[in-house]
Parts: sequence; C-alpha cells; structure tokens
Amino acid sequence: MKIKYFTILLTSLLFFRCSKPSEKEKVTDLYEQQAKQLIGFFDDHAWSEELGTYYSEIDNEGKVVSNKVYTVATSRLIYGLSFASKYDPAYLEKAQKVAEFQKQNLIGKSDKGSFSHSFIEEEKAGIQSTLDVWQQAYGLCGLSELYRQTKNPELLPILHELHQGFIARFRDTEKGGLWGNYDVEKGQVSGSKSLQSLMYPLTAYMINLWEADQEHKELYEGQIKENLSLLYQYGWNQNTEWVNVQLNDDWSPKIKEDGTMDFTVTVGHNFQLSALLLRASKFEFLDHETQEHYKKLGQQIIDITLKKDIFNQQKIQKGFYSEFDPNTSKVLDDRKTWWQHAEAIIALSLYEGKYSDEEHLFEQYFFDTFVDRKYGGEYFYASKDDQPITSELKGSIGKSTYHTIEMIRFLNKK
Repeated sequence: MKIKYFTILLTSLLFFRCSKPSEKEKVTDLYEQQAKQLIGFFDDHAWSEELGTYYSEIDNEGKVVSNKVYTVATSRLIYGLSFASKYDPAYLEKAQKVAEFQKQNLIGKSDKGSFSHSFIEEEKAGIQSTLDVWQQAYGLCGLSELYRQTKNPELLPILHELHQGFIARFRDTEKGGLWGNYDVEKGQVSGSKSLQSLMYPLTAYMINLWEADQEHKELYEGQIKENLSLLYQYGWNQNTEWVNVQLNDDWSPKIKEDGTMDFTVTVGHNFQLSALLLRASKFEFLDHETQEHYKKLGQQIIDITLKKDIFNQQKIQKGFYSEFDPNTSKVLDDRKTWWQHAEAIIALSLYEGKYSDEEHLFEQYFFDTFVDRKYGGEYFYASKDDQPITSELKGSIGKSTYHTIEMIRFLNKK
C-alpha cells in the first residue's frame, strides 16, 4: 500500500513539474500575447474588407481619422503579420492580401526603376517631387519578411526591382553610401546624408532580404558592406559619445561655426547603431578583423550609453528620455518613446548576456508603459512620469506593428 501511494505521489509530482510552465515558456507566451494584441488593434479598427488592406491613421481609441494608406505603415504591417504567422497561420493570409494591395497600388515606375508611393487616398497616389530613403527603404520591409517566411518566388521580381531602383536613385557612386533624398527631376539631393540614410536601409530590409535571398546575395552584400564601413567611420562620435545624425556630403558630421554639432540626438539611435554593429560582427562575408572591430564598437556604444544621465530619476526602470543636445547632453525632450526602448532591448539582447538584468528591466518598462490595456495597441509616447500621451496617433505614416514585433523576433532568438 505504501509503495502504491508513493508511486502515485511521485507520478503526481512529476506531472506537476512537467506541466508547470518554465520561466522561458512564460516569457515566450508574453511575447506571443503582445504580438497578437498589437495586430488585433489594427484588425479590429483599421481593416477595410473593401480595400483588402488597413487604413493607416488610427487614433488612441481606434477611430480611423483619414482614408490614407501609407506605404511605411502598410509595409510594417506586412512585416508584423508575416513574422507573427508562427503564432497564428491566419496572419499569413492577411499579409498576402496586404502585399497584393501594396503591389497594385503603392508601387510606381520611372526610368530609374521601381519606387514606393508615400500613400494612396481615394484610389489616388500622393504626388511626390522628392523621394526619401526612409520611406523607400521601409517600402521593402514587409515584402522582404513575407519572402523570408514563405519563399514564394513570385515575390522576388518586385523585391529585386524595388531594390535596384532604390540603389539607382540613392547610391553615391563617388563617396559611397546612400543619399537621403532624391529629387524626381534633379536627382540626388546635396546635404541630405545622415546616419539614417546609411543605417535604415540595412535594418529596414537589406539584411533581412540578404538572409532570405541567398541565391542572389551579391545584389545586397556590396551595399551592406559599404554602409557598415561608413557607419563605423562616421556614425559614432568618440568626443560627444553620441551618434552623428546629420552628415555632410563627404560623410563628416555637420557642425556649426563654433565647431559644435549642428543636430540633436536620440538614445534610440545610439542603441540602434550598436545593435547593427553587433549583428554585423557575425556576417560571414566580412573578414575576422572587421567583425571584431564592429563587435568592439557595438559593445562600447552600449557601455557608454547606459552610463549616461538619460534616465528619469537616474533609474533604469523608469525608462529614458527621447532627445538630447549632443554637445552638452542636456535633455531636450523628456518624453519616452516606444520605438527607442524597443531598439534598446534589441541591442542589449545582442550583448551576450552582460546586461541581462538591464534588458529585463527595459522589457518590463516597455510592456508596462507603452501597451494600452484599455483600448489595445500601444502608445507612441509616454510623459516624463510615464503617463500615456493619448493625443499621438497609434497608427500613422510610420507606426503600425514593426518595431515591437521586430523586438520580439530578436528576443525569440534567445
């Protein structure tokens, strides 16, 4: 009898131990829940069955405030839906519908090749005299992730056309890298180079597409390598210990007559550059010495940034402010921004465990502060004291599902 009772007890304990979710499982479930609730906000409020896509401008409570469908917001929804299809296969069908809308309505052609319209409204594309790197790069973001998930060969022609049109318009054939703006009549715009014109094309689509489209990797490797080299040389300022945001045509930082930096900076761009360099330190097409240089600088930027006076009440669990003067490190905007904290979490996740405690605090802060438990979705800004700023749209020209789901993607890799 005692042996039988012991066997039952042992079996029960083993069942309890096996059925109780581990901390890793709990965290993974949290990421899935957050991805689903974010997509659910747009599904519930922004989807148009008639159009077969989502409206882009959505207010705090979910009201559609215009009929515009923006390329960046649309592309970022395709990205989110494509990645999150691992949680719900129905998302993939939605991603394919939205991708079809993008191909039919948001992509144009000229003698320089394919490009993305900024938006469409009432079946008419917005007229653009200038194309910018941000919108053109993110125009490829969603289709690249959709291809990574499906390997649908029908996506490759439009991806290649958009990529080749992008390079034809923006690449600086003399100094290397990419211009920030392209005038449709006059060509590349002097004075438009920036940290973003080097960094965003890589983080928005080029690295993802390179990973997914290895058969045509030569289309991307040269530009990735070139941009990384320029970012390593000119993206980080060892004197100010901030990124160089605005750059001259020769890639030197823009300065005032007194020699000080002529731009403002964000903490998020510090972290975004560090994350990109840490990712690049594992690219096999780079030599070992270059990989090590990128890894060292990527880690150094994180080390330095975390020591800065960027936190409310000097506490990391209170989040960090949005904007600073690089010359004095004075706070210029004490709001907290959702995308910047997402970039910080990605960067720390790539630092091989050194800042796991800080990463956990950032994650907790992110989900506690930016997720709206009442209306769904997430806030763009929180105040200095972590109150949601509800006047800012939850869906806009560039805000939909990208930064949060990209963050979840990197966290899942761990």
